[in-house]
Amino acid sequence: MFFRMILFSAWLASHSLHAQLTLSGQIEGTKPGASVSVNVPYDCYYYPQNSVPVSLDAKGHFSTRLTLTKAQIIFLDYAGKRLYLYAQPGRSVSLTAHAQSWPGTVRFSGELGAENAFRQRLGLTMNQLGKPTWNDSLSDPQLILRALQTQQQTGLSLLKQQPKKGSLAFQQMTQADITYFAVSKLWDLIWQNGVWTQKNKSVYDRSAWQQTLITAYQRVDLSNPLALSSYAYQQIITYYPRYLQHQASTKDEFVPIAERVFGKPFAQINQEMKQKGERYWVYSALQYGLQGRALERALASFLINGIEQGDLAYQLEAYTDFKQRFPQSPYLPDVQQYMKPYLASIDPAANPQADIQLLANSARFVNLDSLLATHRGRVVYVDIWGSWCGPCRQEFTYNRALKERFKNKPVDFVYVAVEHGAQPEKRWREAIHFYGITGQHVLAGSDLEAYLRGLYPEQDNLRFPSYILVDALGRITTVEANRPSQKEALYHQIESLL
Repeated sequence: MFFRMILFSAWLASHSLHAQLTLSGQIEGTKPGASVSVNVPYDCYYYPQNSVPVSLDAKGHFSTRLTLTKAQIIFLDYAGKRLYLYAQPGRSVSLTAHAQSWPGTVRFSGELGAENAFRQRLGLTMNQLGKPTWNDSLSDPQLILRALQTQQQTGLSLLKQQPKKGSLAFQQMTQADITYFAVSKLWDLIWQNGVWTQKNKSVYDRSAWQQTLITAYQRVDLSNPLALSSYAYQQIITYYPRYLQHQASTKDEFVPIAERVFGKPFAQINQEMKQKGERYWVYSALQYGLQGRALERALASFLINGIEQGDLAYQLEAYTDFKQRFPQSPYLPDVQQYMKPYLASIDPAANPQADIQLLANSARFVNLDSLLATHRGRVVYVDIWGSWCGPCRQEFTYNRALKERFKNKPVDFVYVAVEHGAQPEKRWREAIHFYGITGQHVLAGSDLEAYLRGLYPEQDNLRFPSYILVDALGRITTVEANRPSQKEALYHQIESLL
């Protein structure tokens, strides 16, 4: 968390000279204490920790200023619904709506009012394009694709006929959002239906969606330099490595795909993947499928989002390659700012953290009794996590408030990591220091992992993250303790044991 604060401060400092967007509005009929949430994403990625609540006054008015470096989409959330707003540095946009009919009654004004009203007409403000003529789970994926392509043609025609064209940045972004919308929407439906899981809600199987996705990707230019600001384009580039994987239904089908991507025998690829991890595949797949400015932007995004997500496997290697490949990249200053906390966290001399205790010889701990023997007389909050687990990493952002609440009280924090990927000890250590996770740490061996699984007999697998509370006598009081993000609910659980 300490390094995430440094990262945010550095980002603000590096962007302080850029113009700001003024975002304001009124939502009538709101309840006292209501607020909207605003998020300025890097590309299409949404990170909750970057959302900023903006309070509404008694009449539902709100106003905020956002630092932007380019024309882009920003998110505005209210009452569980999200608006995708077109934004430009140094401009303004305002909206009015009524809470009971949100977001159907939204009206736009301000310098970017016409642009957002046009995108609203297309459906893009709600991440739609026209009105769906299909059923998400019952319709044939090929029928859905054809319907989306028809809507794309209509949208492009409306854009061409628009009397007020807006800025060149607006025209390029909106045209690209329409052009790439079909592929982007297919991905949304695939995740929504759980197509790649055993709980597929679609009546059509994986192979039907797989073939539709292949058809859709074959119709688009993946290296379009005029589409870089488009949310839909960014999404299909983000998922491109998965698209390559999902072209194969079996390992035998995947072998020739992997050999084309890496340009080497699969046996060698397999060994490298074991050493470097999944993100090595992602980085390599982007290099295989993209070129020019599109590749440069995608690799910069890979690095920045690795830091944002805390998914640090292959991060240093990719950063070194990016600097050598694109030494004059306009994205390099941003990448370097994001990388600073990570580089500091892996430098022991520059990063002394006495409150972090990494327990050696982890295999000697076979259960919680052996692990927590030195904590008798104190309440212990056990966090079961993995560096590969996104929700686990997200919870770390709430650690500072948790530990401040129980400062100088007999409460200890013990972190048990379960790692099965490439270079498990390296990834474990890097994540701990990157997030500045104070407390006692152990990398679970097979015996301790089996013991932990046995604490949850009703589950098929150990769920991550999981949290356990142990009282001062060493007794487990619950194996389903609240998460740090649940704040007061967790604080009450811990306080009840003191």
